[in-house]
Amino acid sequence: MKILISGGGLAGMTTAYWLHQHGHEPVVIERAPDLRRDGYGLDFFGAGYDVAERMGIIDALAKRQIFRDKEDSIAFVDDDGRVKVELKVEAVRQVLDGKYMGQIHYNLEEVLYDAIKDNVKIRFGTSIKAVDQSSAAVTVTYDNGDSETFDLLVGADGIHSNVRGLVFGPEKDYAYFMGYYYACYHIPDRHQLRKMWENYTEPGRQIGAYHTDREGQLAALLIWEAEDEGYIPPEQRADKLRTAYAGMGWITPQLLADIPANGQEILIDSVTQIRMPTWRNGRVVLVGDAAGCMTLISGQGASMAFGCGYALAEELGQTDDWAQALANYEHRVKPQIELRQLKAHDFAKQFVPGSELGIKAQTVIMKLVTYQAFSGLLKEQFVGDSFLKTAALHRLPQSKGNVIGYRVAGKLHETDYQTLELSLDEALQTADSVNLLLQIEEIAGFKRDALWEDWKFGRQYHDKIGKLAVVGDQRWSKWLARLSEPLYAKEAQHFALADINQAWEWLSR
Repeated sequence: MKILISGGGLAGMTTAYWLHQHGHEPVVIERAPDLRRDGYGLDFFGAGYDVAERMGIIDALAKRQIFRDKEDSIAFVDDDGRVKVELKVEAVRQVLDGKYMGQIHYNLEEVLYDAIKDNVKIRFGTSIKAVDQSSAAVTVTYDNGDSETFDLLVGADGIHSNVRGLVFGPEKDYAYFMGYYYACYHIPDRHQLRKMWENYTEPGRQIGAYHTDREGQLAALLIWEAEDEGYIPPEQRADKLRTAYAGMGWITPQLLADIPANGQEILIDSVTQIRMPTWRNGRVVLVGDAAGCMTLISGQGASMAFGCGYALAEELGQTDDWAQALANYEHRVKPQIELRQLKAHDFAKQFVPGSELGIKAQTVIMKLVTYQAFSGLLKEQFVGDSFLKTAALHRLPQSKGNVIGYRVAGKLHETDYQTLELSLDEALQTADSVNLLLQIEEIAGFKRDALWEDWKFGRQYHDKIGKLAVVGDQRWSKWLARLSEPLYAKEAQHFALADINQAWEWLSR
C-alpha cells in the first residue's frame, strides 16, 4: 500500500522504516524545513530500545548518548550545589538489563533519518490543509494547493497534531493539562558542572542542567507549576522563564542569564497528555504523541514512539485487511499508553513537589531507589519492561469477524486483559456474541493487577462469549476448559494443539 506519514519525528520515521520492511510504500512529510535541532535529554529504554536493536541502530545511538561513563549520574542538589542524593546511571542500566541510554531527542531523529533516507521519500517543508476519505482511498490537499491520494494516512505529527485536528476534531477535546509547563534550551558550558545531570528543586519549580553530546554545550531543563496559558509565542518565552524562576537559588540566575536571545531556540510547552477514545477514523490512524502523549514525566515518550511505529507496521504486515490491522494495532498498544499515562499522572506531584515536605519526600524516595534492594521500585514506577516482550496475548491471523483467537505465552498483565476487552467490544458492536480461541503455549503466572482484571473479565463477558476453545497440550489446559464454561463462556471445549483447525471449525459453526 501507498501510505502517507505526516510527521518526520521519532514515531513517523520509525513507522516509515518498518512499513518499508513489510513491503509497503511509505511517504513522509514534515512541516519543518529540515531536521529539528531542539529537544531535551531523555531516557531511552523499553520498547524503544528493543525496536532500535531490531533496526540495527543501537551502535550508532550508543556513540551519541549523553551518559557514557560509569560514574555518570542523575543528582539532586541543595542551594549551594551540594549533592543531596545521587542515582548512578549504571544502576539504572542494571535494573533495565543493560538496555538504557540517555539521549538527546535530535540525535534519535538524526540516526533514524540516516536509516530511512535511502529507501523512503521524505518531503520537508510540507503540511496538510485538508483530508478527504472515501471507501477506496484517502486524499490529502497540501498547503501549496496540490492534492495526492493514498491508501492510508498516518498522523505522526506530535502532541499538537495537524492530522488529528483535521480528522478527529480540536485538540481541546483530547488534551488533559497536568498543571505544569516545561522549557529547554542549550547554552555554553561555563558553569563547571560535574559529570552528572544536576537538578535543583523548590516548591512548584525545578531546574536542571547537564552536558549534551556536543563539546562545550549544556542543556537547561525547567519544569514549573502554572495555569494553562496555551501557546507561548517565541518573543514572550525568555521573559516567561525569568518571571517563573525569579529569586530561585543554586545557579539559576546564571542559567537564566544565558537564555538565548532568539525565542525560537527555546522549546517551551505545557505538560499535557492526549487521551482519545480511539486512534482510528476510516483510513486515518494516529501514532506516538499524536495518539496518546504521555508527557516527559512518564520518561517514555521516545521509547513508545518507536514501539507504536513498529507495532502499526507489524500489524499491517500480517493481514491484507487494513481496517482490521489498524484495530489490532490500537487494541495492542492503547492499553500500554494508558497505563503509562496513569503512572505519569500519579507521579507528577513527586516529580515537581509543591511543598518543602514534598521535596523531602522526593529525596527519601530517590535515596531508596539507589539501594539495590529497592531498585525494583524504579522499574515498577516507570513500567520499565518492553511491552513487545511482556505482552502475553498475541492475536492470531485466522481471527475473523466475531471469531477471535489469541496465542497466550508469558505472564499475564492487566494490559493483556484490556487488549482482549477492546477486541471483544469491537466485535460485539456488530454481533450478539463472540466465539473465542485461546492457544495456550505457556502461562507463566499473573501480575498482581491481572488477577483483578481476570475476575472483572469473567463477570463482564461470561454471557457474551458463546464458545471458548482452549487449545493446548498441557494437562492443565483441559482443566482450564472445564473451568471456563461457567465462568468465562456459555460453552467451552478443549482441543490438542494438533487439532487447532478443528477448533476453528467448531467456533465457526
